[in-house]
Amino acid sequence: MFNWFKSDYNDREVQELKGRIEIRDNEIKMLHAQINEMQLAKVDEIKADVNSSDFEINWDEMNAFSIERMGDHQSAYTVIGYYMKDEHGVNHVHEWKFYCSQEQHNKLAKEFRDGIAKKNNSAVR
Repeated sequence: MFNWFKSDYNDREVQELKGRIEIRDNEIKMLHAQINEMQLAKVDEIKADVNSSDFEINWDEMNAFSIERMGDHQSAYTVIGYYMKDEHGVNHVHEWKFYCSQEQHNKLAKEFRDGIAKKNNSAVR
């Protein structure tokens, strides 16, 4: 014989479990959002650290022919074009892409302009 009381009890238990699952799903979504926020904050922290760091390039050791500022949808960066010889002594064009502040880029561009470009007697645009 069918027990209405037991069936009603099971229905309530199922509904209670569905409610608990929904609460857990919402908690998981919130935790994922918090993780994403923390990851973005860490990326911003790293970019700020990199952009504020000073560094120097030994232009005499690098066979550079250009320096330019570029960017994408996330951030700006500097690209130095340079030649590197292979095992047969043939020059090949390479690029060095790195992140730095606009001020640091301007400093490097001035060093390039005042040093390499003048030494090679080339026009800098």
